[in-house]
Amino acid sequence: MKMKRILPNLILGLLASAAVLQGSPAASAPISERRVTELKQLRFGMFICWSFSTFSGQEWTPGITNISLFAAQDCDTDQWAKTAKEAGMGYILFLTKHHDGFCLWDTKTTDRKVTKATLGRDVLAELRKSCDKYGIKLALYFSEGEWAWPDKPTGGRFGANGGYNPEMKKAHLKELLTQYGPIEYIWFDHAIGDGGLSHEDTVAFCKALQPDCFIGFNHGPPAGDIRLGEMGHPGPLSDESGAGFNAGHMKGYKGYRLAEFTYPIQPAHQGGAMWFYSLPQHDKLCLPAEKLYADYLGAVKYENIFALDAGPDYAGKLREIDVQTLRRVGQYIRGELKLPPAPGSQGKPAKASSVWQDSPQFKAAAAYDGDASTRWGAAENSRSGWLEVDLGETTRVDRAVIDEGDWNRVREFELQVQQDGDWKTIASGTTIGPAKTVAFSPVSARVFRLNIIQAVEVPTICEFQLVAAK
Repeated sequence: MKMKRILPNLILGLLASAAVLQGSPAASAPISERRVTELKQLRFGMFICWSFSTFSGQEWTPGITNISLFAAQDCDTDQWAKTAKEAGMGYILFLTKHHDGFCLWDTKTTDRKVTKATLGRDVLAELRKSCDKYGIKLALYFSEGEWAWPDKPTGGRFGANGGYNPEMKKAHLKELLTQYGPIEYIWFDHAIGDGGLSHEDTVAFCKALQPDCFIGFNHGPPAGDIRLGEMGHPGPLSDESGAGFNAGHMKGYKGYRLAEFTYPIQPAHQGGAMWFYSLPQHDKLCLPAEKLYADYLGAVKYENIFALDAGPDYAGKLREIDVQTLRRVGQYIRGELKLPPAPGSQGKPAKASSVWQDSPQFKAAAAYDGDASTRWGAAENSRSGWLEVDLGETTRVDRAVIDEGDWNRVREFELQVQQDGDWKTIASGTTIGPAKTVAFSPVSARVFRLNIIQAVEVPTICEFQLVAAK
């Protein structure tokens, strides 16, 4: 780095540090266009979530006093970084601390940390070395609050029972931003409050330590310069819907310079966590590479960055299905593979017997959008239902691919075609599960239907696609 770039940042950092120490937020200079361009060029990254929830099988793991719950005896940060490189990713976003307060670095502030657990290693330090080895940048996730922190001085607690400890929050951030090299951005999780340090003051504190580090919050009062999109999607910065859970919190804020979105590599399923490693029975559950590549292309189109979550398992390694899927995404990105043609039913007009709470999120079209992370859901209390698609013209079809995800609700179904105004059954079965292929003798028709005769819960289907006969 040239001296002319170092000096302005050093001066800015010293001024901002003084302002923070005096208890007032620094008026940090806007982040440069050069830095905005650098972050946009990262495009695609891996979000690593590995903590107590890996071992509890739950998304949130409150009430843990014995850190031996984190029972990992090894971890392979080289595998994480190498897989990210093979996937065409530019960075890793690493969970440093969730709401349970367990620190994945060798903090000097508490014994509630990974170096005091069975593993006994500074995972963040190892990841920093692995990222440097494979030419991968590093970003950090950080929960703003902790359940174990005390009440507010005025009494009471933050939403979802988060506690108050602004000095501990600052001490943690100081370690992270001064001991682990340059950090591309910090992904702040506001789910249980801000810990007693406002978002404005949090931005100022971080910028005092690393002026070029982008700062974002997944919800709460808008602040910082990167718009986070938990469960979001590709789209222009001006499109609030791309911000996912953050969409309702960003209105009127003008400080964002670029947009991020993130979601888990596992589709929706029953039992276990989603952002962390789930349970062994879900080890084969993974979104298709084609869906991930499509969202990568969307990120490129709209100059977003896309952080794909993949939780390491009990042994600290990425699941084999995640590794293979991500390698395939990398092959698409490098042009080594060509996308298969879309199914003939994708994007075609669809109907359903009913829709869950009449919500657009669960409408029939969600089963024909080529996206396994969306789904059709029937009305509440229903135990049967149907999906119908109009191919627009008579088409010769010999296969259907039905994806129920991990919901496992269907117990009896049939595939039908409309002929002379009547429905003719061409195939039938019992359970469906994830990505079930149903082959049948070629049939020519325009309108097809999946008729769910019996289900143990409200029927829900992620994808129902028809494949033209060759």
